[in-house]
Amino acid sequence: MKTVSDQDVKFLLKDPRADRPTLISLVYRYNNTRLVYSTGLTIEPYQWDIANQRAHVNQKGRTIRETYQTINAGIDRHRAAFKTVLTRLQLANVPLDNDTLKQHLNAEMGRVKKPKPEPVVEVDREPFTAFIERFVSLAEDGKRLNAKNARYSRYTLASYRVLKGLLIEYKTDTRSPIDYDAFSLTFYNSFKIWLTNRGLSLNYVGCLLKNLKILLKQAHADGLHTNTVFQHRDFKKFSEDVDSVYLSDDELTAIFTLSLTQTPGLDRARDLFLIGCFTGLRFSDFSELRPENITHNGRTLTCRTLTCRTQKTAERVVIPLNSKVRAILEKYDGVPPQPISNQRLNEHLKELGKKAGLTERVEVTRTEGGSRKTRYVQKWELIGTHTARRSFATNAYLAKVDPVQIMKITGHRSEKMLLRYIKVSSEQNAMLLLDHAHFQ
Repeated sequence: MKTVSDQDVKFLLKDPRADRPTLISLVYRYNNTRLVYSTGLTIEPYQWDIANQRAHVNQKGRTIRETYQTINAGIDRHRAAFKTVLTRLQLANVPLDNDTLKQHLNAEMGRVKKPKPEPVVEVDREPFTAFIERFVSLAEDGKRLNAKNARYSRYTLASYRVLKGLLIEYKTDTRSPIDYDAFSLTFYNSFKIWLTNRGLSLNYVGCLLKNLKILLKQAHADGLHTNTVFQHRDFKKFSEDVDSVYLSDDELTAIFTLSLTQTPGLDRARDLFLIGCFTGLRFSDFSELRPENITHNGRTLTCRTLTCRTQKTAERVVIPLNSKVRAILEKYDGVPPQPISNQRLNEHLKELGKKAGLTERVEVTRTEGGSRKTRYVQKWELIGTHTARRSFATNAYLAKVDPVQIMKITGHRSEKMLLRYIKVSSEQNAMLLLDHAHFQ
């Protein structure tokens, strides 16, 4: 009787080139015959160790590592069961064939053939685009919360609706399905190219793909599909650093001293923007300030700090107010200026920058439509609501405020994230280093 070794029992992937989980099969060769037996276990091919015919277990996260350890335990159980069955049949001199081996292996593994169920009428699944709309509606009503158990911002929900519209356009243009089973790495790459060919910037395309990944994960958690391609390492968001501008203290002063009494709308836009520039708040926060954010012990005009909980991260920040912000608040009797829409404020900011003489030529390079493009524009053309936060971080850094203290105000949780906001030229960096002990 031939002794069966571990090396005689192979475990191979059904489709090693798949971009989603594929079945693991037990393979055994005997008498010029090949037995292929499905273990019922599945794995993503990139997580499979071909040489050792086992799942990789070098993942950093304990939860995901335990998943693959369970798969390896299942492989070991199938190998032991098959060796037991084969030894038993050989001792009994039972002729071997695939049907006999499968029948005995099923019994050893406890796989009892179940009676054929009554046909079930399959209920149509909610389409993915309909799920997005329902998800957004529930989130708007506060019936779905984000990972921090807080309400989604309206800007986030608006971006989900934009994604929904683009998916529908993609389906119409390419005649490709956008249901759950159609999502794969092939779809990911096709959709990415389609978005890029519309002339969208690389960062915006990356943001759309990030939202697609988030919503597929939510639909999976709701039990609407079993496709886990969104977990694949290549199904990812991407981004690039862009040439964004900040406004120096002198430039902000030039905007602060503009006479705008004849244009009240532009005047209010200037005041809102400067509050953002001197506090480091995002547009979603500085446009929603209330007197309660500024009062202290019932006093408003004499208060020298601002306290609020940011919408995006739910961080509580306390920010000192400089003389310019206090002057703006006094102008409105201690009540922050009424909000303006993001789009309208951006239009006003370019007009303000032009009036303040911010005409310095700036080189801008970014990826649009898949190509790197460089253009030269006047500085006022690049001013937007997010320039405020970037200006605050850069000016504080140039004033030698400790980065940890800046992070306490901006709400950043790592210095790496903060540094993305700081726009310091080589010349400015050299001037800062002149005061460093190393260069004395």
